[in-house]
Amino acid sequence: MATDTANVNVLLQEIQTKGKELDPKDDQSRKALLASAQALVATLESPAERIAKIAWHEPLVSATVRVCVDLKLFEKLQEDGGSAKNAEQLAKMTGSDPRLLERFLKQLAAADIVKETNADEYAPNAISTLLASPPAQGVIINVYDALAVANSKIAEFFQKTKYKNPTDKKNSSWTFSLGAPLHYFDWVFSPGNDRQVEAFQNCMKFKTLGKKWFEMVPVQELFADFKKDDPNAVLMVDIGGNAGHDISNFHKAWPDQPGRLIVEDLPDLIKGLDTEALKPVEALGHDFFKPQPIKGAKAYFLKMVLHDWPDDSCKEILLNIKPALEKGYSKILINEIVVLDRNAQWYETSVDILMMAVHAAAERREKQWRALIESAGLRVSKIWECGSEPEKLIEVELP
Repeated sequence: MATDTANVNVLLQEIQTKGKELDPKDDQSRKALLASAQALVATLESPAERIAKIAWHEPLVSATVRVCVDLKLFEKLQEDGGSAKNAEQLAKMTGSDPRLLERFLKQLAAADIVKETNADEYAPNAISTLLASPPAQGVIINVYDALAVANSKIAEFFQKTKYKNPTDKKNSSWTFSLGAPLHYFDWVFSPGNDRQVEAFQNCMKFKTLGKKWFEMVPVQELFADFKKDDPNAVLMVDIGGNAGHDISNFHKAWPDQPGRLIVEDLPDLIKGLDTEALKPVEALGHDFFKPQPIKGAKAYFLKMVLHDWPDDSCKEILLNIKPALEKGYSKILINEIVVLDRNAQWYETSVDILMMAVHAAAERREKQWRALIESAGLRVSKIWECGSEPEKLIEVELP
């Protein structure tokens, strides 16, 4: 198949123009340039090359990284100031077979995850440096191990269900492949599964590494009518907030914002938190499938919670918050992906398939968010753009 040279020339001009406009402080300009660069690669890459990558490269890069996390290879690459090390040295440092590690390192270098400085000699780059951190390792372990289960029989699952969209958490690719009606979260938090619990916690931290909603949305406008003269007034309840990463980061960014801050999650998880370190954030054990105990807060915050659940479960979660809302004052703030109707990007679509496979859930388009929220007798008052991030802030209130 001949290369589309006319399109190549157009894209090269686009890249040159956007390269001149690149602003290190403006992530939108970076993403615009990246989109053109990726379009150029897609034009230059032959269909056969792309299919070969899908089949032979991408799944095995994930597998290689997963094994190398266990070997602590990425931490070893950082030692001695990140100086270049040969495969034999790294094998000794990781306790692995030199020939085996050579093969993994070649794969990592081909994927630009490590820097190949000479034959069988490697140094860290920005990607491998991040992979040496607990949050990045958490997302690798958490997602890879979950997908290893959910994907193992995914084709057979859809053949059996006659290709129906999964909406029952008890009947998903995950439960089918596992061979038991055990929800993903029940599996993660099952006794003796400490490694997965740790990985899940670190995965939640990884989700907070990028730009945050409160850095891009006018917080003071959002909370303008907060009851600041009431010392017991609750500003925000972070529902299903895990270890409180998001609400703690909010406090660090807005330390002078008055009002109590509360993180809620399942009682067993909350018991394991260092509540002293969390202060002034308060921690409360709560199951969001039960009525919300904190009444009349200014905001009830849900970050990447509803995408883990099918619509009927999401409706139940919202209905349990609804009686706690004070009409004309309280809001539910949903920080979630809003999938574009056109030109959706790989992150949104990939997380959607992940949610489908593991949870029989979904990422949602704007019209789907509105329908879900209205089904609970609530209304969307505004959808706040969060810069160039795929996650938006959906503001919800009583009609």
